[in-house]
Amino acid sequence: MGSHGYPAWMRGTVLTVSLTAVRDDLAVTLEETLKLARRLAEDARDTEVPVAELVAQAVMLGRLDQQREELIGQLRRTASAGLRANTPGPPIRKVVLTALDELGWPQNARFLGEYLWAKRQLQLDSRAFASLRRDELRAWRRSPGARTAYIVPALNPDGTANPRWLTSSAWDLPRRVIASPETERLFDLQKILALHVRGSRGPLGTLLERYVTQILAIEPPPVSASVAATRAWRGHVRSHAAALIEAIRHRDDADRDQIAAGLAGLSDHDRTWGAAA
Repeated sequence: MGSHGYPAWMRGTVLTVSLTAVRDDLAVTLEETLKLARRLAEDARDTEVPVAELVAQAVMLGRLDQQREELIGQLRRTASAGLRANTPGPPIRKVVLTALDELGWPQNARFLGEYLWAKRQLQLDSRAFASLRRDELRAWRRSPGARTAYIVPALNPDGTANPRWLTSSAWDLPRRVIASPETERLFDLQKILALHVRGSRGPLGTLLERYVTQILAIEPPPVSASVAATRAWRGHVRSHAAALIEAIRHRDDADRDQIAAGLAGLSDHDRTWGAAA
């Protein structure tokens, strides 16, 4: 029997049925959304429709939007479970460590989860990352340093853990240190450089556009934009992010090196997991 309570020969069928059911629910929700959106657009132009009615319809649209997001999340989790069941890969901790090495700098759990979905269609939520961090710490306590790398928190200037940012214990200490808010800005900008997108927009492309909007306040190209225009936009935001990173690192590298030198005398445990507050 597997983790879902089904024998191995049934698991694929159950996942397929579940995925089909979620897709059907999503299709119904989208159809209802389109119908209500058209009605709201028509009523908004009709001066005889009371404002209260428009507000009520907008509230209903909001509920449908929330339902759509919940179904999308369920779809991602189901698809991810099916992929892991049908094509078992390395342990999750190794997948996360590989992602951290691909990204090159500390990253927060939310972005890592979104990156893993866009890159590998692997769904991990915040609770999964919290559980993973606890498992890593337990493994260390059983046999300190037995693994070549652990998923560990970044370190504040006083050596305490900063669990908002995940790092690899295999990295040099200066890379794991947060010197100031400028360091966190550096980590955010690195998201943009790490997302190498080619061709159609796809999952990685839409992830890049969302974070460019959040971090650089640059709007993505319109849906109707040509491939050439989208490619030019990507080149522009990468160049802009690289210039900002260079300006920050000119100051921040020296600060992190100095802090790391001061933390070098901590015990192996405290350098890895953070000192007690």
